[in-house]
Amino acid sequence: MTDFVRYVRRGLLACAAAGLLAGCQAAPRQELSSLPPPAQDYLLISSYFMAEGGLVSRLQDGGLSGQQVYDMAISLKYGKRMLMTALLKPSRRARHNVEMAVALMVACSNQPDPSTLNGAVLSRCIPDTMAPPVPMTKGQVPPQATAPAPR
Repeated sequence: MTDFVRYVRRGLLACAAAGLLAGCQAAPRQELSSLPPPAQDYLLISSYFMAEGGLVSRLQDGGLSGQQVYDMAISLKYGKRMLMTALLKPSRRARHNVEMAVALMVACSNQPDPSTLNGAVLSRCIPDTMAPPVPMTKGQVPPQATAPAPR
């Protein structure tokens, strides 16, 4: 019986080693630009909607300041504008802008809850140089200043 267990262990070890070596020989990751344009558009649209779902989920969780909600709205509008531009006038630069806008949306959905910062000042997820300010329309209210969290 002992010999059987020893052979099974050796066989499992050999299979594991072969699996690890086969993983090292996998094909390199394919770049987005090497895909056909319809596939690129599909991936851009699906990544945008996943990031939008993350923003909506974070908003529903609550615990955000007015500035954080405003930044999320700006990133959402910016992402939608970049996506529409890339779909209407496709180019490598337009697709890159969509990728950056989706990354911005994800960064805004990963903002910390202000109540966990013990009164520290929140850093904005939107750099002032990246996204132009969204013009205020009739009925919109500018973001409220964030007050330190109560202790």
